[in-house]
Amino acid sequence: MNVKLGLIGVLGIVGCASTGGPGSGERDFSGAIRRDVPSVIVGEARVVDAKVNPVVQVRASTEGDGVMLRFGRPGHAEAVARLDPESLHLVSVEENGEREAASRPSPDAARVQLDGGRFIVCWKRGDAESGYRALAQEFKGDGTPVGAPAVISPPDVDVMGVPQVVTTDGRHVVATFAVSSGGAFQLLAVPIAGAGMDVSGESLALRR
Repeated sequence: MNVKLGLIGVLGIVGCASTGGPGSGERDFSGAIRRDVPSVIVGEARVVDAKVNPVVQVRASTEGDGVMLRFGRPGHAEAVARLDPESLHLVSVEENGEREAASRPSPDAARVQLDGGRFIVCWKRGDAESGYRALAQEFKGDGTPVGAPAVISPPDVDVMGVPQVVTTDGRHVVATFAVSSGGAFQLLAVPIAGAGMDVSGESLALRR
């Protein structure tokens, strides 16, 4: 990922986020503290599957105008889920009869390109003692942060693995990641969009 560190180019953007905001002090991807308006709009997290194998990295891709997720289930089976990209409703889920793919070392962050040259980066932060959370931040094409990062994972979960991100239209993003919640391991999907994108008037999962 070619994110140019140290460039501060903040726009006056108004949006909502699950957590964070001016003065929240959340460090951005470069490690710098950015006390600005969150650079992404965050929708409600949806449970895709309530029984997943947390040691298997989730893989996300697009298929036509839908979102496809591959993940491990207990018993070493691989499952494939298809989501509606707007509502994030589960269209189908099935085990494909194959053993789960061996986990490979994953990058520290995932990046997805948006229309107009901007992009969103997702990563996780935390430690084994306090738990891990997932974050997202929008950047201009030259790597300048649009604003502060936002926490995209619910406050009562521990994120397992690096979030995966895809877009079906270059404007709206679906972030997916496994979490530990109440002793169970779940797969979540969260709709996000860059605060710099015009999403007004649309009926999407982003609208609460």
